[in-house]
Amino acid sequence: MKTRILFYCSMLLLGGCITFYAVPPGEVKVSQLALNTTTTWNQAPASWTRFSRSDSKTWTRNGILLDRIMIIPGLEEGQALFRQVSEAEALPVFNAGMLPNEIAEFTESSINKLFGESGSVVETSGLRPQRFGNDRGVLFDLKVNLSDGPDYQGVAGAMIVDKKLYLVIYVAAVPYYYDASLDDAMAIIESARVVYPG
Repeated sequence: MKTRILFYCSMLLLGGCITFYAVPPGEVKVSQLALNTTTTWNQAPASWTRFSRSDSKTWTRNGILLDRIMIIPGLEEGQALFRQVSEAEALPVFNAGMLPNEIAEFTESSINKLFGESGSVVETSGLRPQRFGNDRGVLFDLKVNLSDGPDYQGVAGAMIVDKKLYLVIYVAAVPYYYDASLDDAMAIIESARVVYPG
């Protein structure tokens, strides 16, 4: 984990070479997932999110080590939440028949792999129903404790529509960054809805 943090910090020093794109207020579509934001966020470039799937997006306000919203649209049966970057660390895969508690466990396990199992403890709690547009889903809370980095808290919204998982996750360092953007992040998560073609 220390290596990963040092890598990102060194990339911060090369900020002139990295381009973040502003996500202005309004409706934003990520594949079939529509979201609304009332404030500006910054979309991280792919080079900063090498664990993200090609169809996913990562937004941040203060840098992805401090806060981020991960938007994962339309995960299909048998796919992992994040991109596999190491053969040694197999990621869990999505099953369209997952129950709400299993979606939370799947997310917990996937994030644990992302941060590195040996140096992190990821917990989910507070599973509760949530309607996203015309579809039913769930909200749940996250805690990530790292042995050699900042601790994080977060909230995730998830729904399975047409056997695909749509997931929006807000994670930020505690206490300041998590509290600072929580209301705006919750508004984005709760606005999520699947846009059907036609």
